[in-house]
Amino acid sequence: MPETPVKPTVVLRYCNGRAVHGTLLTEAPPQVDSIELATQDGSVILADLWDLKAVFFLKDPRVRQAEMELGRPSSIPLDSALARVEFNDGETIRGRVQHYSVADRGFFLYPTALESNNERIFVVASSVATVDIES
Repeated sequence: MPETPVKPTVVLRYCNGRAVHGTLLTEAPPQVDSIELATQDGSVILADLWDLKAVFFLKDPRVRQAEMELGRPSSIPLDSALARVEFNDGETIRGRVQHYSVADRGFFLYPTALESNNERIFVVASSVATVDIES
């Protein structure tokens, strides 16, 4: 019997500072304009992508523990550039990006901080103040 794929656990961070934790029910951004999420209390919400700052895809705690023991993150793509992303609210996150274009809805950022609880982050383009690609 084939295994049912595990739905990602995410945190939706809204531009207004609100955060909602739950399980992603729809396809991950950037392919969608809205995101359906099952919250921890069992309710289902529909979030418009443009109301969001970012979608944080959380690491499995076992993966995070293994990375801490190894001393390096395991999920960073090899063909990626180091970037510093500053959001409109002043928060700054460093990570790696595979593709970034100002014409896109957003992009995936793979945090490089070992202690990060995030496997990857979908950064909504309209929530970004600056992106510095480092060499």
